[in-house]
Amino acid sequence: MNTLDEIWRVRNASATTLGLIEDQMERAVRASSVDDLVALIEGFSPARSSGTEWTRTFEPLVERLWTWCDDATMAALADVFRARGMPWMSVANALSAPNGTTIRADIRHPAGARLPAFTLI
Repeated sequence: MNTLDEIWRVRNASATTLGLIEDQMERAVRASSVDDLVALIEGFSPARSSGTEWTRTFEPLVERLWTWCDDATMAALADVFRARGMPWMSVANALSAPNGTTIRADIRHPAGARLPAFTLI
């Protein structure tokens, strides 16, 4: 049986690991081309993944993309998925400038926090 002390140590180690992975993901996203990001986003095809699982994992990704990518990259991504038609419209809408404005306005960076208060999955 785990003691509270053991559980707390695991929790702290997990939080540290998550922070390191967020940093690594940010560097990778910033270094990626539009084609690389399209390939990542394609894994979230609404036709292959629907319902709460899709929302639970896709929304945090979009939040990070809007935080880490510039407007030109996000516009290019939105154009790619908008051109694919109705099956991809929810993705195109998530990548649209109005949605990005809302996301960027809602991201909090608490005083003393190393990372923004991203949505966790």
